[in-house]
Amino acid sequence: MGSEFQPGRSKARRHVRLGRQENQVGESQAKGRDEGVRRRARASSVAAAALALAAASGAANLARAQNTIGLGVGVVPEYEGAHDYHAVPVPLVKYESGAFFIDGDGGLPVLGLRTHLAPNWQAGVFAGLRFGRDADDHDHLDGLDDIDAHGTTGAFLRWNDERWRVVLTATQALRSGYGTRAELRGSYEVWRSGRSQVEVGAGTVWGSHDDMSTWFSVDDSEAARSQAARNGGGLHAYSAGAGLRSATLSATWRYDLTQRWTMVTSVGVRTLLGDARDSPIVERRTSPYGMVGIRYRF
Repeated sequence: MGSEFQPGRSKARRHVRLGRQENQVGESQAKGRDEGVRRRARASSVAAAALALAAASGAANLARAQNTIGLGVGVVPEYEGAHDYHAVPVPLVKYESGAFFIDGDGGLPVLGLRTHLAPNWQAGVFAGLRFGRDADDHDHLDGLDDIDAHGTTGAFLRWNDERWRVVLTATQALRSGYGTRAELRGSYEVWRSGRSQVEVGAGTVWGSHDDMSTWFSVDDSEAARSQAARNGGGLHAYSAGAGLRSATLSATWRYDLTQRWTMVTSVGVRTLLGDARDSPIVERRTSPYGMVGIRYRF
């Protein structure tokens, strides 16, 4: 009996070994599939992390990109009080690096240094340039002396929060006899939605005796030349003293074309005050103005 069952046991053992081998192969394939899934999951996680890091880095860079440079075209009176208008280039520059800054958002750029006095409070000093006035370019000013372009220096005190900004500035002309100005201006962001921001502002300027006399007085010799140039229909002598010289209301709309490019449109109205208003050189006491430009944030 033993010899009859021996071949059956051998076949059974072979079947067992084959089954074990098949199980081992199946387990190995399953492990391979699991490892592939884990590798793909790790790769997906790494890719997602890289994308998130890139997005965060881009957002951080954009958040830091508060410096701007651009150019606009303004339409303004030929001089303060003029009847006629002309177009002028308007640099749109704003740069900060530590205490150093360049600011020319709507006017000639000034360079300066600033410091933080307290939360929302800043103070600083600056230097810049102011255009003059060529009397020969305006028929109404025939016979008057030219006002030369000159440097300026000054100091400012500023308070601002998320929407409000108030600035007090004192500016001294770096030319003898051209005087000093003080300006108080404020602005408020009235609307912000999506890509658009709208800001309104108001300001007033005071001039010293030398400043007002330089820009709005007519002395006896100038009056005589003016009368001669215009056959007796020229300007009469006039003396302007220290005091308020103008007040301004404005509105500015900024529209983000992209994350870095912004279109800026500004309109306003300026009215002359005090002795400046009554000067014989003034043809128009209240004058609207406007500007449109584009700037790049970096």
